[in-house]
Amino acid sequence: GTSFTHSIMGLVKTILAALLSFVFLMTGGNKVTDQIHAPTHAELSGNFQKSFGPIWADIINNKLKIPADAAIYKMVIDDGSKTYATMRTVLGATEIACVIMLWSPFRSLGAFLLLGIMIPAVYSHHLANDGQMAVPAVLAALLVILLLPDSAPAKPSKKKTK
Repeated sequence: GTSFTHSIMGLVKTILAALLSFVFLMTGGNKVTDQIHAPTHAELSGNFQKSFGPIWADIINNKLKIPADAAIYKMVIDDGSKTYATMRTVLGATEIACVIMLWSPFRSLGAFLLLGIMIPAVYSHHLANDGQMAVPAVLAALLVILLLPDSAPAKPSKKKTK
């Protein structure tokens, strides 16, 4: 029973890790370089500031009420310093590093960090109302499955009474 369930869940999680590895290698790679799929890299490069900069500026300045001086606000809204390019590259490199962790003893950490990237992605796409919220939401759900234990905890043994 338990051994079979454990091995089935292990197999499911290995297949899931392979699928997620491919997805995050592609998405992370496209954030880092245009050598994988130039049109996707160009879209990621051009749309982040335009689509998500104003959304996150509003969240930071109005909803979270984090005080920001004019220079920080200008950087968030209208970036001339390549901050978005740096952020996109760091996110992509983080996704790639997490893929490596998925195949190491740090699988749970890699999945947790990727989940930490996907949750704001879901929220950003929701606020942008761009119809692209489903992909990061599905990836987040699959990452949660990867974080589940392989089997249920063992039941405590009953003590014999005399």
